[in-house]
Amino acid sequence: MVKVCYCADDFAMNAEISSAIIQLIEQGVLHATSCMTQSELWETSAVKLKPFLDQVDIGLHLNLTHRFACGNTTFSLTQLMLRAWSATLNPALIIQSIEEQWQLFVSIMGKQPDFIDGHQHIHQFPVIREILLRFLKEKNFRGWIRNLQHPIHLPAYRLKTHLLSALGSNALARACRHHEIMQNQYFAGIYDFHNTNYARLNQHWLSHAREHLLIMCHPAMTTPRQHDAIQHARVHEYQYLRSEQFHRDCERYQINLTRIGATQ
Repeated sequence: MVKVCYCADDFAMNAEISSAIIQLIEQGVLHATSCMTQSELWETSAVKLKPFLDQVDIGLHLNLTHRFACGNTTFSLTQLMLRAWSATLNPALIIQSIEEQWQLFVSIMGKQPDFIDGHQHIHQFPVIREILLRFLKEKNFRGWIRNLQHPIHLPAYRLKTHLLSALGSNALARACRHHEIMQNQYFAGIYDFHNTNYARLNQHWLSHAREHLLIMCHPAMTTPRQHDAIQHARVHEYQYLRSEQFHRDCERYQINLTRIGATQ
């Protein structure tokens, strides 16, 4: 049996996403989820997540690109990338945002996050990753960080997978080892969010699974009322992950769904 962890991004972004994640945790499908603590729904959604503190990894989904009603500091993804690679980001703003999101997590969950990842993978960008890792060392962080260094490639999305990995995964891996912070070794879940045959994508990932593979997903029970660029993909993901087909696929490829086994 190969140990695989499915991790759902974007908990608390909206009610449809949070409800799907809670249900899939209850069904034993998900063993990790990362939270958007700046959402106006965070406090009420977190109450429903707290009973699973000892069953799944609950992390902080570091956000600098999605605006919530609180008026949080945000950039467009393009703008953030340009400023990160040109080293023109204001470090004080980044530190302030990380601290705010961290404190919102700790104040509600009563503990540090089990792991850190980033909305649109921004945690691996230059400047941001250095600030984040210094912050985590100051907090005596004992969890893990999501890394895209060793992804499972889907043939149709090889370029996208390579580009996302190239946005800082190698540098992040080196920095994590230097700071003795754990990280996942293998990663999957990258596609264009337009492919409606989500089952086939997962069958490829599962058939190529390595021990302690982390698979990113984005389920939602129904299409949210507000605009979401990947809203239809979210529903397709949810429908597959709760299906008998998913469980048959796990049996077929001898998958043991479990929490991530992170390494340094």
